[in-house]
Amino acid sequence: MCATLLGAASTANSELRVGTPQTVVVESEDAKLIVIGAGRKALIVAVLPTRCDVALAKKKLDELAETMRVL
Repeated sequence: MCATLLGAASTANSELRVGTPQTVVVESEDAKLIVIGAGRKALIVAVLPTRCDVALAKKKLDELAETMRVL
């Protein structure tokens, strides 16, 4: 499901003629969902509380994704 979410964002960006999305953030009443590409065949998905700092979480998840790309 999360791969589909990132794929839909990629399609939207393509239609708008902008770069490939690296991250998708979904905010709901009770959680935040962050989806980050981590290579051709890997995603990192984090479900976080609404009070979470998205920028900080994204920074940490980007670091993890970079580590995974190297492997």
